[in-house]
Amino acid sequence: MTNNTTTKIPAPVFAVAGAGELAYRQLLKLPAVTAELRAELPTRVAELRAELPVRAAELRDELPTRVAALGTELPARVAELRAEFPTAVNNFVAEALHVYSGLVARGERVVAGGRTRGRGKAKTQAIGAREAARKPAAKATKSAAKTSKAVTTKAAPAKATKATKTTRPTSGK
Repeated sequence: MTNNTTTKIPAPVFAVAGAGELAYRQLLKLPAVTAELRAELPTRVAELRAELPVRAAELRDELPTRVAALGTELPARVAELRAEFPTAVNNFVAEALHVYSGLVARGERVVAGGRTRGRGKAKTQAIGAREAARKPAAKATKSAAKTSKAVTTKAAPAKATKATKTTRPTSGK
């Protein structure tokens, strides 16, 4: 992960931007993949129709033997898994951190330069000039707000006078 203290954008935001960009890239590939699948589908369906009854019969014959073997192997496999569990969790956490770091780095690239990709140079410069013009205006607005706040807090508060009590006419109760 990189240090993003100058931008003040938290790493999770960069990770989300990176994940979004990655999803976008995968979606761009979708039309080609669906066209390929559509072309293969009739052939694959015909193969499965011929293959499925044979495979189902084989599994039906093998099932009792496989269940008996699994029953004898199960205690040893459970002990193996218990021994491997801490290592597997550590590997999973390390891999997740690696993926997260990659998404953060990808998101930083997207935020830093992704918005200007595909735009003309003049349009990018115009956007930069517009944002540069906004910064002084925002600073001026903030300083004006601070000045007016300081003036109102330094002014003497008006003294509250005791209001005279007014009586209301009572109903006939």
